[in-house]
Amino acid sequence: MFNTSRIDLKRVFLAFLVLAVMVPFLTLAGSSKKIYVDAKAGSTQDGSSDHPYKTITQALKKAKKNTKIYVEKGTYRENLVVPKSVEILGNDREDTIISAKSDDNSAVYLNGGAKLYKLTIKNGKNGVKVADGGRVKIIKCTIEKNDRDGVIIYAGKLDQSNQVTISETNIEDNGRNGIYSEKRNLVVYKSNIDENGSDGASFSAGTKAWIEKTNFRKNSASGLKARLDGAQIYTKSNTYANNKREGVEVNAYGATGRIDLSKSVFSDNANYGISRVQRANFSSTIWNGLTTKEVYFSKTEKGEISGIFKLFN
Repeated sequence: MFNTSRIDLKRVFLAFLVLAVMVPFLTLAGSSKKIYVDAKAGSTQDGSSDHPYKTITQALKKAKKNTKIYVEKGTYRENLVVPKSVEILGNDREDTIISAKSDDNSAVYLNGGAKLYKLTIKNGKNGVKVADGGRVKIIKCTIEKNDRDGVIIYAGKLDQSNQVTISETNIEDNGRNGIYSEKRNLVVYKSNIDENGSDGASFSAGTKAWIEKTNFRKNSASGLKARLDGAQIYTKSNTYANNKREGVEVNAYGATGRIDLSKSVFSDNANYGISRVQRANFSSTIWNGLTTKEVYFSKTEKGEISGIFKLFN
């Protein structure tokens, strides 16, 4: 009797262990969902790979947390609001195109946890607008020909869970800035930010950013414009070339911050390679927060690094 009870207890314990391992696995496995979209879809549409939806909007209506939406080549004339933790994955960025139906709104609005991959996004008021919370990724996309900013990012907390990553992405020929960011945590990596109507990228006070192996070229104002106040901006191996003002313009209002420009090339910018603009009365020691290391200049119209322009009453 004693032995039988002992065996039963072992069986119960083993069953408990199996359930403890398998239930979380099954829950996670079932928590993700795939929806398919094809501009050439037929009349039968349920979002499956055999019967995809014809529009991304249809897929978004069915999307829940952790949904991946796979989009075939084609042009999709839509303005999209992407829910939290939903990914839109294009087949090929050259031929998978989101062209805003209305230029009164951004082509794509991203909520926290959302991701865009291998898409061209164009013809909106802005290309991509990023909400004020959650981690967002824009990978291997082209964002072009939008009326205002290519990417506009609302302010959010500076921790990793609210980081915005832009990687291997072309942001070009937008009416205003390539990227405009309020105070946020950013990573910009291996991207091209070219020929935009104002600055290539413009960062507000308090921005935390890492920028590496990115080109800022032929923008109508500066390649990069940033506020020193409260900044934590670190850059490495970037190129600032042929911009119609500065390669980099740094503005300061008197708060301490740090902007490091490292191992970068400044070439053929219309004014200075780097300009310093002081917009309030404060000690010059604040400018110690702007540092350069292994920076190379060529063909600067007015000089490599400007004196301090004091622009205040």
